[in-house]
Amino acid sequence: MRVRTHEEYVKKLEEIGKSLGFEISKKTAIGVADCIWVKEFPYVGKLPIVAFEVVCSEGQKELKGSLANLLSIRPSLAIFVLVREEIKKHPRGNTSPEKWLKRIENFVEKLKSSFNGILRIEKWYESMVDKIYLEVTKR
Repeated sequence: MRVRTHEEYVKKLEEIGKSLGFEISKKTAIGVADCIWVKEFPYVGKLPIVAFEVVCSEGQKELKGSLANLLSIRPSLAIFVLVREEIKKHPRGNTSPEKWLKRIENFVEKLKSSFNGILRIEKWYESMVDKIYLEVTKR
């Protein structure tokens, strides 16, 4: 099985967003996000609707940085996309690939519950992006 890369999923998210009528951005107040779907509204201007962080090799410290980035964007929805096979290729310390994946999944859930009411966070897997990509782009 071929492992999917970070760049492939960022590109898919950009194509999905464009297909759904969003402008695509990456700039934030404190850095760069993987993908932001932006919509312009009369009298209001451009608003970030959905912001994505694609997780492939990041650990908990990097995910905290991604969260700070997402908080600075203030989107209606923030989504961490976990690319499971890539995550399992980058375990930290003596952790097995399966345990590392579980640790990252649990940490994203912890972020989700800790910031409930401040930022709506969802956890997706690469399979969700693949499914939506096929539906939206008809490829």
